[in-house]
Amino acid sequence: MPDNIDPRTMRRTALWSSEAVPARESTPLPTAPTHSATAGSSRTVAHWALPVRRWAYRQHDAASARKPEVGDIDPMLRRRLSPLARLALSAATACGPLPPKCRVVYASQHGEIQRTTQMLDALVRGEPPSPTAFSLSVLNATPGVLSIARDDRSAINAIAALDDTLGYALLDAWTQHREAPDSPLLVIYAFEAPPACFGPTSRQIDDSASALALLIESGATAHLTCTMHLPTAREAHAERRAQCQSLVTSLLEGGSDLWRGERHDWQWEWHEDARHADV
Repeated sequence: MPDNIDPRTMRRTALWSSEAVPARESTPLPTAPTHSATAGSSRTVAHWALPVRRWAYRQHDAASARKPEVGDIDPMLRRRLSPLARLALSAATACGPLPPKCRVVYASQHGEIQRTTQMLDALVRGEPPSPTAFSLSVLNATPGVLSIARDDRSAINAIAALDDTLGYALLDAWTQHREAPDSPLLVIYAFEAPPACFGPTSRQIDDSASALALLIESGATAHLTCTMHLPTAREAHAERRAQCQSLVTSLLEGGSDLWRGERHDWQWEWHEDARHADV
């Protein structure tokens, strides 16, 4: 494991997607997370691999007036989608065509924090919250919209785990894939920074909204290997770049990238023959 990875500067305006292609050497899936401890080094908490058919990344473009494409969503509902929901659904759509039945793991550190804050402000002013706004503010609202649009009643898990949210979403995806490997699964990660009234709750250098989606499906020859470590003995600190930015670095450049969090270190390994970036 490298001791240090220089943060990769992420462009504010960016669209990336990838179609996985046959790999020279596919990485086998482990039967269970491995646990090991080595004196004087970091201790591995979990290690797993996911077969990735396609992936897509979307980042908010403040300079563009065009809204992200979100697929076949009812126009009345599409108008009510937040910018974060649009980004998340745009990334999910870019991973298509999705299988007819596809489970979803939706992960977001702060969820629809902008919409929730607006409703709290309305309550302070003595105004009743909008039922539509409330229904679209819960953490599983965005994958629910995707489920309705696709007429797919497959299971949806919603995860929020502070700065480690994306890593735990990938771990949850692996446990589901291991239990039902023939059932495809879509991981969607969406980030939106909280309003200023919440203070410095996000450590990201670039607080622009972003979304990452990965289609997990048996038979895919590209693999994402994830390793979760307890931090090595060092002065407590965490990177300012987001966990998602670290993973996207690995997906775009191939190979390995390390992200140091406050509670865990995360290592990504991306294996495939070729990559395609649509920027």
